[in-house]
Amino acid sequence: MKKNIIPIIAIGLMTYSCNAQQKATDFINETEKWKKELVTNGEVGNPCREDNNSQKWQEENPKAYLGLQEIQSSESDFNSDGIKDGLFYFSAENCVGGSGSGSDFGMLIYSNNGEFLTNKNITQTIENEIQTKLAEIEISGVYKIYIHYKGLGKTIIGEYFAWSEEDANCCPSNNGAFEYNPIDLTMEIENKSE
Repeated sequence: MKKNIIPIIAIGLMTYSCNAQQKATDFINETEKWKKELVTNGEVGNPCREDNNSQKWQEENPKAYLGLQEIQSSESDFNSDGIKDGLFYFSAENCVGGSGSGSDFGMLIYSNNGEFLTNKNITQTIENEIQTKLAEIEISGVYKIYIHYKGLGKTIIGEYFAWSEEDANCCPSNNGAFEYNPIDLTMEIENKSE
């Protein structure tokens, strides 16, 4: 009996190891593809120059203002199907010497019926949902929202900053925390400016 159990355990461990390696490979492939798309589409430029020569960087990246940075990740099985999903994000760095910034760039990679899908519009979706929630609590005239991701559990969590028409560029009048559920597409915010 013992002789039969050992091969079964070995096969189970090999299958688990292969699945984990495949998931890691899928994540790496998708994030590399995403970085290429962001730069090719002009959404961001290449990383800022190590010599901080903003003029040279701008010549090399004429359509960009912000530069690609190291991608951070947070992994969790948010849809409870036994396969880890991942939130990949970075704060783009201003490479032209100004003081402007923006929301974190984000991509959600998740399993659905045995295959990995991506949501590369997750940042825009979350910004729109925050604007809707702010309007529900009667904060109107919001024209700009920046978000920064904190991680992925059963929901995507982070913080937001929202500018209304009377706000100076430096100082948003509304900020707080958000929690976005990517399964039922619901948003909860905590407005710390009230």
